[in-house]
Amino acid sequence: MFIKNIFYIITFIEIYIILFKFKLNINDNFNKIPIAFSADNKYAYPLIVLLTSILYNSSPTTFYIFHIMIPSNFYNKNKKKILGLSKKYPNCKIKFYNLGKKYIDWERDNNFYSQTVFYRLSLSNLIKNLDKIIYLDCDTMVHKDLTEFYNLSLGDNYYMGFPGHEIGYVVINGTRNFINTGVMLINLKALREVDAPLLFENYYRMYGTKKVDEYLINHIFYDKIKFLPFKYGIPDFEKGHDIIGSPLIFWHSVKCDKGYCNGTISELISSSKNRTITHGAYKVEKWWIREYDSLTKIGKQWIFYASKSNAFNEICNKYKQYRNICEKFKGK
Repeated sequence: MFIKNIFYIITFIEIYIILFKFKLNINDNFNKIPIAFSADNKYAYPLIVLLTSILYNSSPTTFYIFHIMIPSNFYNKNKKKILGLSKKYPNCKIKFYNLGKKYIDWERDNNFYSQTVFYRLSLSNLIKNLDKIIYLDCDTMVHKDLTEFYNLSLGDNYYMGFPGHEIGYVVINGTRNFINTGVMLINLKALREVDAPLLFENYYRMYGTKKVDEYLINHIFYDKIKFLPFKYGIPDFEKGHDIIGSPLIFWHSVKCDKGYCNGTISELISSSKNRTITHGAYKVEKWWIREYDSLTKIGKQWIFYASKSNAFNEICNKYKQYRNICEKFKGK
């Protein structure tokens, strides 16, 4: 009996070792993509939808590490909902960073934006084990795997982002390298070497927040900024509701026709039909506070991704203008 038990124990150990080695091999074969976000309670559900869009469109060989920066008053129930996504989509790990009341004075001075918009300025010192990271605002959606996007070369640049409409009228030391900071590829290693958080602090003390994080990043690193190719994303254009309105209007408003952008008009139009990331940066209203009949096809995808999340019923109850379309998705 003793020998039989020993045999079972040895067999169990051998099986465990085989499974453990198999798990290691899987992890070794994964493309590990780190992405940072910042959110307060108001953006908890939009963040869940964004994370779902990333995971739903993930390649089987991609593993995402989500770094979420939150203020001290972020509800535990919201943290639990977000963490619950990893049960439905196991190809991710979710980490929270409580930044307390950091930048609360900057929020008061700005008098419009939450302190959370400044959290991305702390990334280089907050996450010290990474050389590079993607940053996404909560008003974005991801429609493809992000491995190719993450593997873009930053060169000696500190930030890559899509052109902001400011390049049409803002000139910084002779350049028009003004990016929108809602979608960025960030060179954390280079930023640590120059102690970027201290540079941001000094700039704030001298000039204030002006137009929040975008002006700090663009004015300090104007010569170390690179534009993302159009193929990876553009705003969700919509007649009557967008500031920009259409790819052609965007092209002229940001002076792409003057050579200030990284791409051609045909690439911009092509991206409007087949993009990797959609950003609602130029919206008068966010997707989740619009009436359903004012949404574009891309905007309606926000509800589709919500239906694939772990909080769809709660989202439908909160955003009652989508009640009818929610009922359709519930049956699927």
